[in-house]
Amino acid sequence: MSKKMKEIYRTYADTEVSVLATSIQCPYCGMEWQEDDMSECGRTYEITCDDEWEDGCGKTFKMHFDAS
Repeated sequence: MSKKMKEIYRTYADTEVSVLATSIQCPYCGMEWQEDDMSECGRTYEITCDDEWEDGCGKTFKMHFDAS
């Protein structure tokens, strides 16, 4: 006797955002990428444009995040 596999159904109403990605552009070299979890309102983040990437410059800058 075979057992029937149980199923569940979900829709968009059953989902939630767990990580926000913020688009970053280096003010020195223009390199663009996305960073996860850099979306706390009113916070200033210190970011380094990773020079391990082929286009990154390795310079550090500050990014202020505001949800306006």
